Amino acid sequence: MNVLIVYATIEGQTRKIVDRLAAHLKTNGHKVETIDAASAPEKLSIDAIDAVVCAGSVHMGHFPLPMRSFIKDHHMQLMARPGLFVTVSLTALEEDEAERAALDELVADFSKESGWWPVGVHHAAGALRYTQYDYFRKWMLKRIAAKKGSETDTSRDHEFTDWDALFESVDQFLRDVPELAGKI
Repeated sequence: MNVLIVYATIEGQTRKIVDRLAAHLKTNGHKVETIDAASAPEKLSIDAIDAVVCAGSVHMGHFPLPMRSFIKDHHMQLMARPGLFVTVSLTALEEDEAERAALDELVADFSKESGWWPVGVHHAAGALRYTQYDYFRKWMLKRIAAKKGSETDTSRDHEFTDWDALFESVDQFLRDVPELAGKI
């Protein structure tokens, strides 16, 4: 199957997720094309594409502007193929239903804004990259992490992505694509 992965990253975890996901898919016999929304070509051709995966990180309640702009500009082409949205956020770690519902609402708002309605969504936990933050950001995120009972050791980074869950979600989506494609 030919899979297009479009992504936008702020701190690099989404790019890492996309790189590992692309390697996983290639190992399983799929052809994969990745596009960084921040440096995407103006024209998009999906003639040879069977499925689309968009991955974007959530920061301060928003997806990155390059992702929002790319999908808004190309939503008609993207809607012509089954799509899966992979959100990357520490909120994916939350067990609180209200927090999870807020993340789902963010995705719904994104779809309304962009015109792209994926057939599936996978919420992937991101990372705390303390070693890359400036003093203020490190302090702020450590306080938030402490309130949530998460990692506060700022001498190193902490990755929370559940790779097995991500790969299973995407694999299941791709198994469903032949049936979904006829209904779009």
